Amino acid sequence: MGSKEITMYRGDTDIITVTVVDSEGTAFDLTGYTMRFTVKNKSSDTDSLAKIGPTTATIASPLTGIGLIAISETDSDLKDKSYIYDVQITDATHNKTVAKDNFIIIDDVTDETS
Repeated sequence: MGSKEITMYRGDTDIITVTVVDSEGTAFDLTGYTMRFTVKNKSSDTDSLAKIGPTTATIASPLTGIGLIAISETDSDLKDKSYIYDVQITDATHNKTVAKDNFIIIDDVTDETS
């Protein structure tokens, strides 16, 4: 995936595709790994202060390094501002951050409950 900014409207749902590659750009084999996604106000916040997660992503295609992060309406029901996120992969002996960037919520206009 590399790091890339994620922008969503408040209250929307989305599936974010994460493709993990090695330093040469080759798909990283995620067999035996779990993937976690976390959104916080700032990096130094504890997990208990996270705005989203830490949540476990679905490893959709381990051999091609693809994970899917489901963002629910409740997850994205956040104040209109910029947060920070990261994606980590973990197995029995490794913990690696594979992406970190801004997670931006934009205020919407339409009330979803109408």
